Amino acid sequence: MLMATIGYVSAQSLQFELNGEVFADGQTIYCNDFNPDFFEYAQEMQIRNISNDEQKVVVEREILSLPENSMTYFCWGLCFGPEVNVSTEPQAMAPGEVSLPGMLGFHFMPNDPESDVAIVKYYAYDERHADERISIIIAYNTAEGVNELPVSMSSAYPNPATSTVHFDYALEGNATAVVYNIVGQEVMRKDLNATDGQLSLSVADLQNGIYFCTLTVNGRAQATQKFVVKK
Repeated sequence: MLMATIGYVSAQSLQFELNGEVFADGQTIYCNDFNPDFFEYAQEMQIRNISNDEQKVVVEREILSLPENSMTYFCWGLCFGPEVNVSTEPQAMAPGEVSLPGMLGFHFMPNDPESDVAIVKYYAYDERHADERISIIIAYNTAEGVNELPVSMSSAYPNPATSTVHFDYALEGNATAVVYNIVGQEVMRKDLNATDGQLSLSVADLQNGIYFCTLTVNGRAQATQKFVVKK
């Protein structure tokens, strides 16, 4: 099952789509179909070159939230292992060309398919213009209608953080804040019992680097913000 929420629109030379349906840059797709034969959630997509020039397209992965003992991988022409974040074989696309079905796929192999949730952001760009990129977010095993839940989470501040990082939040019910490092390992969690307020996390014991804080309600990821620790 595929459900999407509209993100922001940006003029680009590429676009994500599926069977003619075009997705906005930064849009979130909810992938809930589990394939027991391959023990994975999988989302097929396509890329279209909407420019007047040939594009040598690279696909890149950014893990926002990944449970322990699970993994993600992606395919772009070739399939790349879970340790690879950037495709190593750019695919040449003529003006107006759309990638063939099955050429681009995003995959999540959970440890527990019932409860594990992963959130991964994928980018596509011409290898010669890496700063001109489009993105799409895949939320694996996230319930339908989750985007309709009244959950909000501010950007991190201060960012970079040296000793403490803060987030303002509002939600219904109890939640848990879970912090992951850049490779998806959980490094911290904190229960939230108030429906709104400020979440403060000590980063004194964290190494310098990029981290992601995810708010989960009833075991489902609802919002994620990135922050940097720099001491």
